[in-house]
Amino acid sequence: MIDTINLKKILSEEKDSKVREMKSSAYEGMASSLLNYKEEYKYTPLLRKIEKKFNSLSPEKSLNKKIKDYKGLIPQSEKFYLFILNGNYQESLSNKPDNILVSKYSKLSIKQKEEFSKSYSKYDDSKSDFFSSANTINHDDCLIIRIERNKALKENIAIINLIDSSQPTYFRKCIIVEKNSEISFSEEFINSTNNISFSNTVSEIFLDENSKLNYYSVQNMNKNYHFNSINVLQKSNSTSNFHTYSFTGEIIRNNLNIKLEDKNCYANMYGFYAVKKNSLIDNHTSVDHMDENSISNEHYKGIIDEGSNGVFNGKIFVRQKAQKTNAFQSNNNILLSDNAKVNTKPQLEIWADDVKCSHGCTVGQLDEEALFYLMSRGISKKDSISLLLSAFSSEITEKIEDEKIKEKYENMILTELEGLNHG
Repeated sequence: MIDTINLKKILSEEKDSKVREMKSSAYEGMASSLLNYKEEYKYTPLLRKIEKKFNSLSPEKSLNKKIKDYKGLIPQSEKFYLFILNGNYQESLSNKPDNILVSKYSKLSIKQKEEFSKSYSKYDDSKSDFFSSANTINHDDCLIIRIERNKALKENIAIINLIDSSQPTYFRKCIIVEKNSEISFSEEFINSTNNISFSNTVSEIFLDENSKLNYYSVQNMNKNYHFNSINVLQKSNSTSNFHTYSFTGEIIRNNLNIKLEDKNCYANMYGFYAVKKNSLIDNHTSVDHMDENSISNEHYKGIIDEGSNGVFNGKIFVRQKAQKTNAFQSNNNILLSDNAKVNTKPQLEIWADDVKCSHGCTVGQLDEEALFYLMSRGISKKDSISLLLSAFSSEITEKIEDEKIKEKYENMILTELEGLNHG
């Protein structure tokens, strides 16, 4: 599969010498990243599927429509939004806030490029993950987002990722939240083509001291093979809240890697997946506690039906220096049919002795006693199932701070749950 990447052509088209060097280095390291593939993708045959469907990993830059034809897809309910088409930021279709920097890397000044080179491709997982390596090589132009220190943006920024290509697409972004600042993003991935497609996104996020980030993500990918990697580095007294909601897709793979580098960091990771029609959704998370007095909370829930497969692999590392760590991890699953399957693997690696850590997972079916109780009160079987499934998901959505986003996601989940209700 490495041979399907036309490195010579990619490097010849890249004008920035530092980016050329970065892409060349990633290509050289792809062979070593494949060594981790067998174990990390044990239940997710993403590479094998892509090899069968695509002759090349190289992206296609032509569009099915003219840019103006996509205006109707812009959400009217959002004040601020960034429109991404096949991995490329479309400034003419976006409405960004005035008080933050949003720009393609190629449009930055020399001084700005030097500043961002400290973060750009420094915190991702391309050395250990084949698809992140492929993104480093193939992405066209990284989107840079920076909020300056001592600023709090109250309005959410929507990131709309539209896939409208039958060829592989790549999107890269780098987000920097400076000291004492706060920002929220809601990212949505939409596959508008009826053809089989492959999309690959990698994000690098740097949270400086006393900063806060809320990050909401929804994936509804139809016939898409989707790889998504988010890599976070947090400094002291910073807070991150990640919410991931995954629905249909041939295969969806989410990597969420968080490094709590300094003292007093706080990270929350919440996820919900509803899988049907032979889809596969794989959530791989990693939290690295590197210093003392930090807290991480992680809770993922899934409902799996109709020959589909859910995968959860969560890792927590507590370094020797990271005394007084509190780390909690949980994964709960409901199987709605006999041919549904889930593979769950929570992991803890602890080198410190003064910590509070726990992990656990559950896999089961709908509670028959609860179902009988509701039906005995005159509620139909279909409505009873809806109530139980809705209650199961609500433990995740109630963690959403933004009431507008919470209502939107609750309605979205209810729609998905209707398709899972066979009562």
